Amino acid sequence: MNNISWQDIRKGMMHSLATMYNSEYASELLSLEKAISSNDSIAINQSNIKIQAISKQFEFENWIENFITQKLEGVAIVTHSGKGIHSAIKDCNINYDLQVKPENYQFISSATPNILPFDCTNNAARVGSVYVFLNQIIKDNITLLQLIIDNNPEIPRALSDDKEIANQYLQCLKKAIFDDFQNPKASELNKQFYWPNSDYSYLSYSENNYRLLIPLYPNSLCYLVYEKIRSRYSEENKKARELRKTKDIEHQSYFSFKDLAILKLGGTKPLNVSKLVQAQFGNNYLLPSMPPKFERSRFPSISLNKKNVFDHSLQYFCRFGFRLLFDMVAAPKNVIEERDNRKDAFAVILTLLLKFARNIQTSMPAGWSRDYSLPMSQKLWLDPNRAELEDEENFKHQYEQGDWLGELELDFASWIQKALKKKFKNIETQFSDVEYREWCREFHAAVKASQRRKEGIF
Repeated sequence: MNNISWQDIRKGMMHSLATMYNSEYASELLSLEKAISSNDSIAINQSNIKIQAISKQFEFENWIENFITQKLEGVAIVTHSGKGIHSAIKDCNINYDLQVKPENYQFISSATPNILPFDCTNNAARVGSVYVFLNQIIKDNITLLQLIIDNNPEIPRALSDDKEIANQYLQCLKKAIFDDFQNPKASELNKQFYWPNSDYSYLSYSENNYRLLIPLYPNSLCYLVYEKIRSRYSEENKKARELRKTKDIEHQSYFSFKDLAILKLGGTKPLNVSKLVQAQFGNNYLLPSMPPKFERSRFPSISLNKKNVFDHSLQYFCRFGFRLLFDMVAAPKNVIEERDNRKDAFAVILTLLLKFARNIQTSMPAGWSRDYSLPMSQKLWLDPNRAELEDEENFKHQYEQGDWLGELELDFASWIQKALKKKFKNIETQFSDVEYREWCREFHAAVKASQRRKEGIF
């Protein structure tokens, strides 16, 4: 920004002010744009001459004084405001762009985006002019607003040749932009609720154990969301959608938004809320926030002739854990990452495996395993209530002895080893007895953890 002079800044101000106050100037600017688009050098020259002549009819000092004293008065530059809650609320705003941000975000909020577009609110008759003035690009895509926020030393001289008047104008601009929160205000139209300062606040009768929160409408974030959703109608996105069923071409990604709702703000005059809300035509898109639909997991079934539950169907049920395990084996070796990834993979596999076992134990009637072909160790595991039936003393004795747990460890390890050898045939010899014993230990640890939690699965 060091290469921006006060002349550059004043030129940008004059451009926006002339457009604001002189319809003939604005009309001639349109003519100039048309001439430039058609590459008509004669028309371009004529328009430039007319624009210079019109500019000379007005003194900059008069324009800027009129803007500061009339247009700027009562307007607030914000990222969040109360008017989105109710259009009659005033002076309840925040410009979060100017606040000190946390170094490490622990949550997502309406202030998470690094760059939030500013909005103008509080006075519908003036916000449009202020928005155009502050959003005027001075040089290299740098706006006048950014120069004021960064305390550019050229700003005062650009505002006026008189230093005292220039400082007064600058203070008026900063008053609209910055909010020092020295005198925060709330309206009876604001929504308010108390939030406890600690987990035990509700047990205390002390009033200072709660914080009064006032939700504000996230103008800037809602505008970003609006722009993103509207971009689904872009030519690029439309073309990608049209070509999605065409064969033998490279498909491009596209996006769509389903089940949207629209909240209208400001009625027939969205400018009463803010400039950005007017740019959205008062439409505030709401993304679907219905509760999730939970469906019962489809556990693998056990047929009469099944001879081992540790088969392909159970592997598919635990597929997310196996995917992690396969990725770990295929990835470049790193001792720490490999150990952590393996731990995560087995955690997922064993969690799903125990869910499967619990489902069989609770959904099948006691004694169901009598006519099935499963190994005795798996019958003892999956049909524990059979031990309570009459004429099942031998089954009960075997269950209480607990030798079947060791057989389950071997079954589990063989299952893992078979899956890995099938997936990685080129390195199947690497899955040796050392790995086999490690998988046994993983299962053994899961059994002990489940027993400590008294889950009743083993």
